[in-house]
This record gives sequence, C-alpha cells and structure tokens, in this order.
Amino acid sequence: MNICVARDEAFNFTYRANLDSLARLGQVSFFSPLRDSRLPACSLLYLPGGYPELYAQQLAANDSMRCSIRDFALSNGHVYAECGGFMYLCQEIDGQPMCGVFPLRATMQDARLHLGYRQMEWQGRRLRGHEFHYSRVCPSTLPADVTALVLQQTASGQPVDTPLYLFHHVIAGYTHWYWAEGDVPFPFFPDLLM
Repeated sequence: MNICVARDEAFNFTYRANLDSLARLGQVSFFSPLRDSRLPACSLLYLPGGYPELYAQQLAANDSMRCSIRDFALSNGHVYAECGGFMYLCQEIDGQPMCGVFPLRATMQDARLHLGYRQMEWQGRRLRGHEFHYSRVCPSTLPADVTALVLQQTASGQPVDTPLYLFHHVIAGYTHWYWAEGDVPFPFFPDLLM
C-alpha cells in the first residue's frame, strides 16, 4: 500500500509514532502541497496539521495540486486530514480557495483558542488526542453525503462540540488523534487493512 503524507512548511505537525504505525501498513512517502504539482499515486492520503493559514496564498496558487487532491477524494480515495489538513480540504481559508472537498469556509477572523485533550470511541476503540487551533469553520448547511459526527469528549468525559466530518472515504476534523497504541496500525479505514 502506498501512503502519501503531506509534509512542508504548511503541513508539519505529525506524531512520529503515528508515522511509524502507518509504516506497518505500507510504504510511506512524503509530498509538498506547496511545491509539488500533483498528488503522487497512493492508497491513503494523510493531510496532517500545521499552518496552512500562513501559506494560504501559495496553497491557493497551486491549483493543480488542489484539483489533484479534490479529484482523489471525489473518486473515493481514502483521505485522513486533521486540523490544518482539514482546513485545506475546505472551500477556502479567508477567501483563498482550497481543495473544496467540504463545503465549509475556514477562517482566522474572530480567532480564539480551542485547546485541550480529547477522547472518543471509534468503531470499538478508545482514541485519544488533542485539539489546538485558533481558526474555525463557518456554519454551513451540509449536503446529504457529508456527515458531521459529534463524538468527542474532554479527558474528563465532558462533551466537546468539535465534529469529525465524513464524506465518502474522507475523514477530517480539527483533533490530532494519536493512534499508535494497540494492535491496529490505523483505526479509520478498516477496509484498507483487509
């Protein structure tokens, strides 16, 4: 299995242990949404966190990469995106066009800190992670093929309203999940493990 991970100045936050866990599934390679023109051939695309808002103009200018990622997602490609990677999959970041996989607008306007440890049950497995961002997505009516699941809790079990967005084989949200514990190398797409 080919696993492509975005890595450049805009996408630079990953847990090393998560990358090691992905390497148990297949060949991990890296690409740059800022500089590369197309998404490499892959079975799984991982868009980690970072600071796409600081590079929004450059990301918007790389139209061929944005189209390549959107086409991959729309053709049922497996995509996992967190925080900055999730913002990149939205329609825009403060007016700069992004991939347009989700009909949401990410913005830094009226920014406030969202911070804390998170946990959730996902297909019988307890996942833990953290949320750290200033941006927000503007409310939008979601089409029928996009689901916003509110499953997260704080470390002490209090509900958190940060959704996990699902679209075909795309899973995205603000939380950085740590999945390197346990026997399953990657919890989000069990069909990839078969």
